[in-house]
Amino acid sequence: MRVKIKRVLFKNDIFEEVGGDRKLSSGSASRFKMRIYSPRCGLKDLYHLKKTKGGWKFENYRCKGEVDKGGNPLFYKTLITESISYPDYLETYISSVWENVNTLNKKQVQNIFDELSEWISDSENNFH
Repeated sequence: MRVKIKRVLFKNDIFEEVGGDRKLSSGSASRFKMRIYSPRCGLKDLYHLKKTKGGWKFENYRCKGEVDKGGNPLFYKTLITESISYPDYLETYISSVWENVNTLNKKQVQNIFDELSEWISDSENNFH
């Protein structure tokens, strides 16, 4: 069976319609946010990730640059600099998001990053 794929412009993001479902296209430039509690300032810091061909484009107020699929090295260096402890296997989960970002819509991917942010923040609060 052949499925028609159609490119659609939708609120500044490019989606592909596959069999009636709207999915992020591989050419999409969606930026995802993570808000993670920092014990240094007692507030949640903002981190941005944007999928690239080989990983993510990472950015926060301290630094920006290319990281691999799991967020290495800048994402983790930034967490450590901010004295943020993070759960084991976080890199595996972020890599999994990278692998699946094109099969989900933007809201689904953002929801995953929101859950990961809460997990990191909860881990941080449990350590202190």
